[in-house]
Amino acid sequence: MINRSEETALKHTPKVIFLHLPKTAGMSLRGLFVKNYRGTPHFNTDLKELTDEAWQKCLDRIRQVPPDDLERYRVFKGHMPFGLHKILPGPVEYITFLREPVQRVISHYRMLCRKNILPSNLVIDPAKKEWNLGAYPPFFRDLDNLQTRLLSGSSLNLPFGACTEEHLNQAKANLDQFKFVGLTEQFDLSLMLLKRLCGWRWHFYVPDNRSTGDPSPLSPVVLEAIRNLNRFDYELYRYAEERLQRLVNEHGWSLKAECRLFQQGNHLHQALHVWKHRGERRLGIERRKAMMVDLPGKDSKHG
Repeated sequence: MINRSEETALKHTPKVIFLHLPKTAGMSLRGLFVKNYRGTPHFNTDLKELTDEAWQKCLDRIRQVPPDDLERYRVFKGHMPFGLHKILPGPVEYITFLREPVQRVISHYRMLCRKNILPSNLVIDPAKKEWNLGAYPPFFRDLDNLQTRLLSGSSLNLPFGACTEEHLNQAKANLDQFKFVGLTEQFDLSLMLLKRLCGWRWHFYVPDNRSTGDPSPLSPVVLEAIRNLNRFDYELYRYAEERLQRLVNEHGWSLKAECRLFQQGNHLHQALHVWKHRGERRLGIERRKAMMVDLPGKDSKHG
């Protein structure tokens, strides 16, 4: 039961919205959000597809939460466009991470291939209509300036190739309202700034949901076409990069020193994690072998 003073504190404590841009190390960040905001309810958007219809259903779920219960939620996280703050009570702080655009697309492509969402024999061809991806609209739209689209708060059903300078300018204006904007390529440094700006604690992590291998490499022609197509994402990324660099300069040498200490500790943490899981796998294999030895052979006779 929450008393009146706690209820008043909740109303004045900003809600945190983690706008998770796909394939920007967000799964690792979501685990860190859980650790840094323990003891408070989290709302996950759980969007399976980035469409207006799916987003509207998510908003309807939030609207159906009783006001007193909604007040208790501290963190809202997941894939979403900018704009959730419009239906939430009280003050709100946005957090997000951007990633180098071509690397983000490659990572997304590898993940879809690994999950067999895209067939292994699919050939992306920028010379063909809809790049030969018309049968796969979720990936097709995500290929085109996805970070700009989501951060601009525009329609998730915006057609392929319809992203404009206006969307870019709106995305920049929206980023200016964010409490923090990090970069995947400077992940650890961004975490140290989150610690200083948002009161986060040191929590080591193991990279999660990382795409491995390259089942069907994208050709240089396709990569160049993706680079040209995502010109607004590149401009937005540079904008976020300049913002982050200003923060780094403001915090000076102590931030970089703290980051080096964190990286040393996290390197050890990740090595211990790998060692532990290898040991667990070996133990599992030995147990299965022991069970096989105990099983009677095919030719065994039972009296």
